[in-house]
Amino acid sequence: MSLSRNASRKFLSGEEVRAFRVSRDLTQTELADWLGLTPQAVGKYEIRGVTKAVALAFSAINRGLPPFKPTKDDINAVRIHDRIKALRNKDEQ
Repeated sequence: MSLSRNASRKFLSGEEVRAFRVSRDLTQTELADWLGLTPQAVGKYEIRGVTKAVALAFSAINRGLPPFKPTKDDINAVRIHDRIKALRNKDEQ
């Protein structure tokens, strides 16, 4: 069976996603906040299941890691990285 470019195999079923949320006494909104998503996305995951990337985020919640919120320094680091990359590409041409 061939998968299309955007298709991927589900790592957790929708039922398993809902069980994860309910067993931890989280609302869809609370889980969405942890994942940086909308509550609607969590609802969709509870119906369709999730891929490995989202399942790994659930694992981070289990380990008690706080949700990632980028700081101004994080954003600035990306800008600096992009400038350096652009300069390198310009020098290579």
